Amino acid sequence: MPQEKLDLLRLQKPIRDEMNDLLRALNAASTRKDLEAERALQIESIQTLESTRKLRSADAEALYIIFDDAVEARLENLP
Repeated sequence: MPQEKLDLLRLQKPIRDEMNDLLRALNAASTRKDLEAERALQIESIQTLESTRKLRSADAEALYIIFDDAVEARLENLP
């Protein structure tokens, strides 16, 4: 589901590739600690792209929501 939402955004290829990498890392995380670490990396990456004006505010907001929802869903499914 997060991948489909990510695909709907019109991101430049380097940014899309970075977001796909973050999503893969999130999917590979298997503990609460790892998921929280991934969340922190996602936030930092999005903030950096937004502050350097490589990402529009609307796209940044959409990415925050996509990744936050993905992390929360993964946390709910942990044993």
